[in-house]
Amino acid sequence: PDTNRVWWQDVGVHQNLTHAVHPDPISGAHCWLQKATRVSKAEPSDKHGDVWVDTNRSMAVYRQWVAMSRPASQFSPDGTRRPYWLKRPLKPVKEAYVLPQAAPEPTPTAAD
Repeated sequence: PDTNRVWWQDVGVHQNLTHAVHPDPISGAHCWLQKATRVSKAEPSDKHGDVWVDTNRSMAVYRQWVAMSRPASQFSPDGTRRPYWLKRPLKPVKEAYVLPQAAPEPTPTAAD
């Protein structure tokens, strides 16, 4: 399985803190489409897990990306939330991909 490719044993700091996961506006998939800025090499005095993230700026960018996204209920070609063929380490059952018929999609706003 894909989980065999996870080689690290710790729960330390990995790419998610330098490249926040945002929804791709077209597919809705979680993507690393951003450019990392101000990333520096670890210094001898740094401890494992030392990191600083501007969470307010990150949230503002996330909201911009969400505002560009489109509801799957209106654009899915087959009534699913994501392609079933997409590789995932822990793949849900096929029925979990089907969009609920009665649930309305929330409209993202700048205030969310």
